Amino acid sequence: MELAKGSLSTSVRATNSMDDEDEYTGPSARCVLFTMENEIYGIHVKKIREVLRVGKIRKVEGSDYQILGVINVRGVIVTVVDTRILFGMPSKEITDLSRIIIVELDDERTVGMLVDFVMEVKDIPENRFEALSTTKDNASKYIQSIAHFEDNVIILIEVDNMFS
Repeated sequence: MELAKGSLSTSVRATNSMDDEDEYTGPSARCVLFTMENEIYGIHVKKIREVLRVGKIRKVEGSDYQILGVINVRGVIVTVVDTRILFGMPSKEITDLSRIIIVELDDERTVGMLVDFVMEVKDIPENRFEALSTTKDNASKYIQSIAHFEDNVIILIEVDNMFS
């Protein structure tokens, strides 16, 4: 049996990459990973209070178009934003897989981010992140960095900039 030259080198490279990830003992960032439009995004766990199923969202008349409304989380009223609209994506119907990520902006402010699907919590080695150039005119202020990890590209979100 003969393997195509390209497939063998790709296989070896993938194996080496997995070995590097398994052997890494340096600092890592624990992130909640979620998807929208087939892209994987991450938020540092330290910024997240909890992840909720989507329940009743009460509309607030006159609010910004990105705001879906508010929810009551154990007596605390939390504003829910449509993250897709915030990122310039078309809105999408809420499904059973949709979730609201409750993000703590500071000691007094929280916000709920409606996302398509929450995948998992993952420790991503810090050496996998690549900072974006701040001099790029078209660079999003919402993106902190990008990580190449386990054959995925993960876009790390800067939530403080999103809601400042």
